[in-house]
Amino acid sequence: MKKYNITELDDLFIEAGRTELMLAPVKMKRITNSWLDIPEDWMHYNPKHQRKLRIRPTMEQMTRYSEAFDLGLKLPLEDRQVIWATAISASRRHRPNWSELGRKFKKDRRTVKNDYRGALMKAWMYQDA
Repeated sequence: MKKYNITELDDLFIEAGRTELMLAPVKMKRITNSWLDIPEDWMHYNPKHQRKLRIRPTMEQMTRYSEAFDLGLKLPLEDRQVIWATAISASRRHRPNWSELGRKFKKDRRTVKNDYRGALMKAWMYQDA
């Protein structure tokens, strides 16, 4: 595994959060059957109905995801929670939503940000172990 500096670790975990959102859900949706909803002829089907396009992660993204996952497992539980919550929050926007994370962890947003920086420093130290 490559030795990352702290800014590269930040990018690695944010990319891992984006990759996590691209993966298939853990619990598959059930297929239900309802005979009353079946149209009687072909003219009742909607021709414009299209399935959502699902973007799948590349092999390089999966490799970096596994590196981030392995590095995250070396950290204590609370640091892991802060890093992954921040990574997923940052993958939905251009930067993490510190106020939302503060409400999630029941702390001030600045405290969560400082905890995240401390967790990145611990990850930088633990990557050699």
